[in-house]
Amino acid sequence: MRQFLITLTLITSLLNTTCPSRLEGDRLDIQLLKKSCQYLWNQQSANGGWHSSTHPVLKGGESLTPFILHTLLQVPTEVYQPTESQINRALKFIRSHINEQGIIGLSDSNLLDYPNHATAYALMVLDQINLEEDEWLIKKMIDYLLSQQFVELRGFQKKDAAYGGWGFGEIDLPKGKTGQLDISHTRRILQALNSHKGIKKAQEKTLYYFRLTQKHPTESRLHPTKVSHRKIPYDGGFFSSPVTLSANKGGIVTEDSLEANYFRSYATATCDGVLGLLAAGQSVNEESVQIALKWLDENPKWDYPQGIPLDDTNQWHEVLFYYHLSVRSQVYSSVKHSSNWRQKVVELLRNRQLEEGSFYNPMGGNKKENDPLLATAFAVIALTCVGE
Repeated sequence: MRQFLITLTLITSLLNTTCPSRLEGDRLDIQLLKKSCQYLWNQQSANGGWHSSTHPVLKGGESLTPFILHTLLQVPTEVYQPTESQINRALKFIRSHINEQGIIGLSDSNLLDYPNHATAYALMVLDQINLEEDEWLIKKMIDYLLSQQFVELRGFQKKDAAYGGWGFGEIDLPKGKTGQLDISHTRRILQALNSHKGIKKAQEKTLYYFRLTQKHPTESRLHPTKVSHRKIPYDGGFFSSPVTLSANKGGIVTEDSLEANYFRSYATATCDGVLGLLAAGQSVNEESVQIALKWLDENPKWDYPQGIPLDDTNQWHEVLFYYHLSVRSQVYSSVKHSSNWRQKVVELLRNRQLEEGSFYNPMGGNKKENDPLLATAFAVIALTCVGE
């Protein structure tokens, strides 16, 4: 795999234009963000990647490295400016792990390192760096991600619950089989593809997935609990997956009066849904986006994702603490929300940052937030949005 270098001048230019800043030097959120960035860059290994010492599936670094690099590249240079060497080492790691099909995340034959997630973030990184020499890699990654959508070429029709979505990227799935499928992967891949031409059909097909997971009353397919959508209250919120039912952290609501069982809307899925709708080409003024934003306004907690029952045995409301902060911050920043949400983010993070600059969720094992690399990256996303 060829190695391409970028100059510090180009790096500075890219970072300064990526994230318009209103930051001021003495604000607490800047101090938190700067310290977190320093921690993450200090954790970069000699080979350029970021490797988990907490979770074996993340040890190889193929999904962590593009995600963390993309996160750090959104931070304005007046907050933290990495060296040319740091960025080039990370790019070298990413490029060297992309296979001939344009996939990153498959180097270990015994463990899949979330290939769709990893490839989506690698694509976003190379798009941002924007070097002519990477065009051939970018094309391969686009072709791969498009081939992973659960549509006709994968054996799915519009009547199928999985239609339009994306999954983890399990290899050798037969036609008509999905493996793991959720709204988080779907919106991330849409965001990665969003700046490229020729994906309009993929965007349109993804709207079928979002309409089903938003429980839209005009949806003709049955809800995964086999109930007509006409019987289900359309509250504007989202659940995660109509196929991988364990992915729905809000659980099931039983409405005896309506003779209906359905998956509860909850905050993290709803935030993913909003970001996915925007990436699919919907405007902020679209009814589907507006009613989802209304759901978030009516469920305004930042210290846990509302919609997830507090008495759930898995304690998902605590497991997803940092992910909720990051994804909700992305939504509110994207739609220019007028509330004092930025202050709430800073207040929640100010006493949770460890001396070395990291964040850590002791309850987050089920979603890997007990890994400080992942939790800190989520915190950096939230704090970067605060400064936009």
